[in-house]
Amino acid sequence: MKKALLTILLLTLGQVSFASCDAQTCVAPYDLTSGFSRFFSKVTGQNFIASKIGESLLKKAIKKEITSGKIDVNLNSFSTRDLKAGRFKSLEISGKDIVVDGIYISYFNAKTLCDFNYVVQDKDGNVIVKEDLPVALNVEITEDDLNNTMNSSDYKRMVNDINTIGGTLNLFQIVSTSVKLKNGKMYYIMKYAIPFVRKPQEIVISSDLCVSNGEIILANTNFVNDNVALDIHKFSKLLNYINPLDFSAKILENKNARVSIQNVHILNGKIDIDGKITVLKDKE
Repeated sequence: MKKALLTILLLTLGQVSFASCDAQTCVAPYDLTSGFSRFFSKVTGQNFIASKIGESLLKKAIKKEITSGKIDVNLNSFSTRDLKAGRFKSLEISGKDIVVDGIYISYFNAKTLCDFNYVVQDKDGNVIVKEDLPVALNVEITEDDLNNTMNSSDYKRMVNDINTIGGTLNLFQIVSTSVKLKNGKMYYIMKYAIPFVRKPQEIVISSDLCVSNGEIILANTNFVNDNVALDIHKFSKLLNYINPLDFSAKILENKNARVSIQNVHILNGKIDIDGKITVLKDKE
């Protein structure tokens, strides 16, 4: 079971268990009220009012779960009675300048892909997903978003874990990290201190963002500094560990969904991501 409909929002913001989604399958509508009831609900305006109330309630619930940002919700139902029972035609959630658990996202849009969706809320407020819920996803993350995320306490704690190991082995300490997006590439800038050297050293690594098996990966990584005498392949393992995009996914981990990223590219100082999420139905 999942807690409230805002699970859909949280799943759209990130997911670590990437997998190739099966071909989209939408079940035919069932358990709907009679055609006359749906017609009556529509012509009397009851369905419109119920949808607006549902949108307002969902928006309020989501805002309680985020630190800041603007949320828009568009809910399309069959009828008032069907909506109360958890059956609806479509749901679209959009957000701007969202901050959740220290993760910054400039824009996201998540929209259900089937014409029939079915979720039931139990007496404890949890939501049971009756049928797989495929959702189309678009996310925009700017350079500022990534750097703000990297300033979050959880990200810094992850970097401190590396520093603990480096300090024990008397190797190095990461002083600061930042990211720049330029000319279709992501540049990861790391300043670090090493024993017996007063001035912090700086490493700049350039990388492409690509999609492989539904997952965003760093490709064609290279040192920008000419004076760096390190193995780029070994250093890439460290870079992937503290990759802010991967961090954003892991902190919102939820194993009740499948995610397949389809496209990713860097343009005008932002990362644009398109993909598909399938929120898996709960076992009866």
